[in-house]
Amino acid sequence: MIMDLHNHTVYSYDGKNTAEQIIENAIDHGVDVIGITDHQFSIGSRYIDEYINKLTECKAKYSGYIKVLAGLEIGTRPRPDDLLTYDIAKLDYVLFESLDDFRAMDFFEFVSWRHRYSCPVGLAHCDIFALGERYGLDMPDVLRAERIFWELNVSGNYDCYYDFLTSAKKREAIKRAGIGVSVGSDTHDISEYRFKQLKRANELVESMGFSKPFAI
Repeated sequence: MIMDLHNHTVYSYDGKNTAEQIIENAIDHGVDVIGITDHQFSIGSRYIDEYINKLTECKAKYSGYIKVLAGLEIGTRPRPDDLLTYDIAKLDYVLFESLDDFRAMDFFEFVSWRHRYSCPVGLAHCDIFALGERYGLDMPDVLRAERIFWELNVSGNYDCYYDFLTSAKKREAIKRAGIGVSVGSDTHDISEYRFKQLKRANELVESMGFSKPFAI
């Protein structure tokens, strides 16, 4: 199974494509599960219902070709004032981005905040090992206890992914902890789609026997 659980559409300030274009591109590449995760701060409370309705339409439209999931990427630099928790029940999952950034909210505050969300929660493009060193925590064990999955982001913009590829110790730490692992291309423009890297990361997830991020 090839999953791609991190993609942006025109609902994001930096997205170039419609949801249909993102999904059809994934179908053309043989992806099995595609997740749309537009930026919460771009959508805001004004357009969240429109956004969710669009993805609900896409789920029906492309049923039988690909599984479409409705996600949302939420910023942590800093924590947004509008938590949007009143709409989270309509989403399949949420991603919290860049929690390892020095500008991000405190990790313990995040953990407390995370419990507001009943849907699956993941960390996007986050160096969880560096974050663990900062707080003196075994981060894979913490994520398992808090039911938080971790993303392998193959966009090419984050060194922690390449570090993970070359570190048997870190790969074994993830396997030992048994946390869910997702794969995301973080696509903003399908002309730059990194399918080769996406496929490689999915093969790693399968070969290592990593847990799925949630039931997909």
